[in-house]
Amino acid sequence: MFQSSQPVHGDAFHDRASELARLEAFVAALRAGAARWIALIGPRKIGKTSLIVELSRRATDVAVIAVDTQEVAQPSLEVFRLCALRTVDRLLAGALPRSLEIAVASQDDVDGVLDATPGFAALPERVRSTIRALGRAEMTDDFARLCLDLPERLAEALERRVVIAIDEFQELATTGKRADPLPLVRSTWQRHKRVGYVVSGSGRTMLEELVARKHSPFFQHFDLMYVGPFAEADAIELLVAECPPGRRIPAALARRVVAAIGGHPFYLQLVGETLTAGDPPYDEADVKDALQRVLFSRMGRLALYLQLVYERAVGRSAYLAGALDALADGPARVTDVSKRLGASSGDTARYLERLGDLVRRTDDGRYQLDDPVLGLWLRWRRPGGSAVPMGLIGDAAEKEVATHLARLGFELVYQARASRGAFDLLALRGTTTLALQVKRSALPLRFERAAWQRMAADADRFGWRWVVAAVDPDDGAVRFLDPGAVRRGKEIRVGDAAVIEHVLEWLT
Repeated sequence: MFQSSQPVHGDAFHDRASELARLEAFVAALRAGAARWIALIGPRKIGKTSLIVELSRRATDVAVIAVDTQEVAQPSLEVFRLCALRTVDRLLAGALPRSLEIAVASQDDVDGVLDATPGFAALPERVRSTIRALGRAEMTDDFARLCLDLPERLAEALERRVVIAIDEFQELATTGKRADPLPLVRSTWQRHKRVGYVVSGSGRTMLEELVARKHSPFFQHFDLMYVGPFAEADAIELLVAECPPGRRIPAALARRVVAAIGGHPFYLQLVGETLTAGDPPYDEADVKDALQRVLFSRMGRLALYLQLVYERAVGRSAYLAGALDALADGPARVTDVSKRLGASSGDTARYLERLGDLVRRTDDGRYQLDDPVLGLWLRWRRPGGSAVPMGLIGDAAEKEVATHLARLGFELVYQARASRGAFDLLALRGTTTLALQVKRSALPLRFERAAWQRMAADADRFGWRWVVAAVDPDDGAVRFLDPGAVRRGKEIRVGDAAVIEHVLEWLT
């Protein structure tokens, strides 16, 4: 089943064979007494958490503890208290009468919980006192050091191995404390033998600098592992394999989806959910409708996600917005972007730098968007951009017609699948809806009477004006044809006499 709102594991886990192999080698080294550190780097929702969840499922003899720096009110040393609490809950799970994390959060009697825990009194005094302090001690540098050290001491006392996974780790560099907490973290972790550390984050540049910059306290301590979109074959497999029972997406349609939006697993999950929400069998029209609902719609789930990404990066800066829009058309040099902005090359370079991980520099010195789907969304948002979906997932004739109408001020959408309609496109302008049947053919066009009557009935039922759009196969010229100026017989013939010279005048 498609899962877009939570990490996946088990049978729902796809691809990532090489990444899992590295993580399993990391765990094997930990078992052998050689604790290592790994940094997982990748954009949001790419599957970093799913990797940790799947590792936990597979490495059953190792306690995997996962925390996110954003689980505390603001990134702070409190994340280490949270990490310590979860370690205690996991390693003493069979003995604790209730979760210590919950007891602390609800300000319950922590000492009472611990006193009722079999085996707690047998732990080393240092371990016991640190655990008791988790519910009442103020978070200072000294207490943070005790929290950081507790997983190792408890694992040593219980002869266990532990993996600590901290997501959005780069946020610890912005805790606002008087002193940088990272040297404290490194100096504590580097003495541990029974605990391995996996840090991850969506801030690629910041995390890279944090773990690989020469003057960083973590320089050469972490192995870097990049997590990116699925390869084509794996992306297709996800779409086909995760369909609900009786709602299979054919491989050919899955390939069309991947060709349109790439292999980002979150994006694929969203499209898969939307596509299989309808009844099978599925065809090209269903794929168009699903992509339109998810991405090319103001309230589409992927569109809303990209809107949030965009707003976080741009804020109120027209220059940052302009720089992103300039890159939506493809890689560009600083000078090309600066011309679009009307700004100096120096200022433009700084704008591009401020966009952070949304852009990356190519080997030839140009800049490009890190996520091509963001580029699609940005182009769709432009005036006249409603023709973008037709260029991406429509046929050549639909693209020509959509581009022509977009220049006239229409917004273009595919007719909703739920209506089971007879038209290919709907063109919206103000309160007017113009339905279109698109044909790539020279005039005259021929229609069976039943097909023609269905179009007329649909238009009448929804209160739409409608036309036939003919795209010349030789020169690509677009002609709009009046359904009221056709020849009727055994079939419907639409010729030169039906050509509408000015479609906007015809609509008034």
